[in-house]
Amino acid sequence: MSESVGANEEVVSLFVASWISLLADSPLEPENKPYALYRSFLKRIQRYGIRLVVLEYSSLAHQLVSRHTLTGPGTSIGPWIDGFADTPVFYEYNRYFKTGDVKILDYLYTFLNFGKKLEYEDKAFYEVAFRDWLDIENKLNHLVLQDNDCQFLQLILSTCLPVFSISDFRPKFGPGAVMERGVRGRLSKLRSLSYDPLIDRFLFHGHIGMYGYGEDHGLSVRKVIPNPDNWIPARRASKRNSLQRFVRKNMKTARSIGMEPNVVMYSQQGVLREFLRLIKQSELCRFIDISDQQRNRSLGLYGSYTMEIDTIDLSAASDCLSVDLVRRIFPPSWKIPMLVTRSREVELPDGRLVPLKKFAPMGSALCFPTQCITFAAVCIYAACLYTFDTIDTSLSFDAWLTPDIIRDVVRNFALDPDRSVGKFMPLAVYGDDICVDSRLTQTVMPILGRLGFVVNEEKSFTDSQTFRETCGGYYLNGHDITPLYFRIKGVHSRLGSEHVASQVHLINEAYECGYRHLYRFLHASLMTWGCRKSLESSVSAKNSIPYVSDPSQFGIRVSADPVSNSHLKHREQPDPVDKHLPWYQRTEVRAWAIRATTRKDDLENLQVVDAYEYLRWWADRTTTSTMEVDSSALRYDTGGSGLCWRWIPAQ
Repeated sequence: MSESVGANEEVVSLFVASWISLLADSPLEPENKPYALYRSFLKRIQRYGIRLVVLEYSSLAHQLVSRHTLTGPGTSIGPWIDGFADTPVFYEYNRYFKTGDVKILDYLYTFLNFGKKLEYEDKAFYEVAFRDWLDIENKLNHLVLQDNDCQFLQLILSTCLPVFSISDFRPKFGPGAVMERGVRGRLSKLRSLSYDPLIDRFLFHGHIGMYGYGEDHGLSVRKVIPNPDNWIPARRASKRNSLQRFVRKNMKTARSIGMEPNVVMYSQQGVLREFLRLIKQSELCRFIDISDQQRNRSLGLYGSYTMEIDTIDLSAASDCLSVDLVRRIFPPSWKIPMLVTRSREVELPDGRLVPLKKFAPMGSALCFPTQCITFAAVCIYAACLYTFDTIDTSLSFDAWLTPDIIRDVVRNFALDPDRSVGKFMPLAVYGDDICVDSRLTQTVMPILGRLGFVVNEEKSFTDSQTFRETCGGYYLNGHDITPLYFRIKGVHSRLGSEHVASQVHLINEAYECGYRHLYRFLHASLMTWGCRKSLESSVSAKNSIPYVSDPSQFGIRVSADPVSNSHLKHREQPDPVDKHLPWYQRTEVRAWAIRATTRKDDLENLQVVDAYEYLRWWADRTTTSTMEVDSSALRYDTGGSGLCWRWIPAQ
C-alpha cells in the first residue's frame, strides 16, 4: 500500500477480505464477475491506501443518494456520476441508473459505505480534532447571542417545562471513564468518591430551594453517598475540571469527549433521572423520547417520500452548546442542578487548564438531554414565528407571544403524520438529530446559526430531496436502505470478548441481509483464524461459537436446526451433585461464552461495594414496593468481560 497501516494491519486485512467477499454478493450475477475486476480492486487499494479508497467510496455513496430529487409525480436518480467508472460496482450502478431497482441501490449503498466505521487508528485524526475543538471554544468565547432569541426561548422553556424538583434523588456511577487517573470500575469509583463543596451546598444543604424538606426527597448525604463519613471538607475535596480526550469517530475524523470528575458524574446521573421524569411530565414529551430512536426513524422514512418532514444534522453540536446560552434560556429552577453538576474547567491533552465555554462536553450525563430540550425549543420558536406570519394582527411578535399562544403552537404539532390533526407535521428531537416540518426548516436553520450551532448542510436533507437520514436510519423514497457497516472491534487483540461479540454481530447482520459470501467468510475466519486451543487444551479449537436460531441468544444465526448442524461437543445435562439444586432435562453444548471477569482485588474488597449496592437496591425498591427484588441479580463490579468455555443449553 502507499500508506503504512502500522497497528491497523490486522483489522485492515480482515476488512479488505470482508469487502471482497461483499463484492461477490452483488445481486447481479456475482458468479460472472471476472477475476480481473477483483484484482484491479485490490491494486487500487494498494496504490491509494485503504483510507483514501474508503473515503472516496463513501463520498460516492453520498452523491448517489443526495442527488435524488422529486420531479413531478415520480423521482429522478439525478445526473450520471462519473466517479463510478473506476469502481468494481460500475456494472451495478449502470443497471440502477437505467432501472431504478431499489434492491441494487441497497447493495450499492452498503458496499460503498462498508468501511466508513472501520476501527482505524491515525494520530492525525486526533490532532485535527483538537484543533477543531480549540476553534469552537474560541468561537463560543466571541459569540454574541441576540437578546430577542434568548428572551423568546426562555419564555418557551418556562412555559413548557415544570418547575424543577427532585422527587427521589438517586445518583449512580456511569459506565464511562472519569477524570481521576487510574479510576476504573465501580469499586475504584467508590473508593475515590470525594467531597464536593458545590454539590454539598446546593444539593444537600440547599435542597434545591426546598430548605428543611430535602430529607423527604432523598436529598441527604446519608441516603445517597455510600461512604458518608468521607463527605466532609477535612477529607479530600474533588476537583472541578474535566479531562479533554478524543476518540475515533470514523475513517475521517475523531470526536471530542470529556472525562468528568467522579463525584460530578455520580451526581449528574441523579439529576439526569429527574430530567427524564420532568420531560415526560412536560409539553416537550410530544417531541423528546430519549429511550427510543424509532420515532425519528419513522418520521425520516415518512419524509423521504412525502417531502413534508426534513432531517437536520449539526456539526459538533455538543461542543457548540455554550454555557451562556444555557444560562439565558433555561428556567431558574433548572439552572441550579445543571450548573452545580457542571465542570467549569477542562484539562487539555497538552496539560493546559482552561475555562470551559461549552455547557458540557460529550461524556457529561446532562449533555444529551440539554441538547434535546434546546433544539426542541428552537423548533417551537420557529413554529411561533411561522404562525405569527400567517395571521392578521397589529401586535408585535413579542407582544403576541404569550404562554397560552406557545401552548397552542405546541399542540398544533401532530403526534403522527396524519394531517387531519395538527397544523404542523410531527416534530422529533434526539440529540442533534432533528426531524421537523419542511415549512419550518428555513426558519430553524438561521436560528441555530445565531445560537452558535453549525448546520451540516451536506448531511441535512430538505425540500425536494427524496433521501432522509436520522438516528442511523437511511431512507430513500420510502425505502429503508440503511447500510451494513464493518464494525468489528478489538481485532488487534484477537479473542477478546469485544472482538468475538462484534464479529458475531456482523455475521448475523450479513445473514439477515442475505450477503451469503460475507456471512461465510466471516464465519470461517472466526472459527479458524480467530480460534485457539489456549483457553482449554482438551477442547478442539474449531467451531467454538454456538449456532442459534433465536436472535436474542448469543451465537451465529443458522436457518436449520442449530444442534444437529453444530460440531460442538454435546451432552445431556447430568443429575446435579447437590440434590437440592434444580435439574433441567436439556441438551448442552460446550462453547465459548462471554461473561463478566472478576479481579482478585475485587474479591478481597467486596465489602466496599455493599453500601452502594444497598442504596441502589433500596432506591429501586421504593418504587416497586409490591415487587420482590431478586438479590441475586445484584452484580458486583467486575472490571470487564472475557471469554470462557462453558456448557450452555442448546436450542
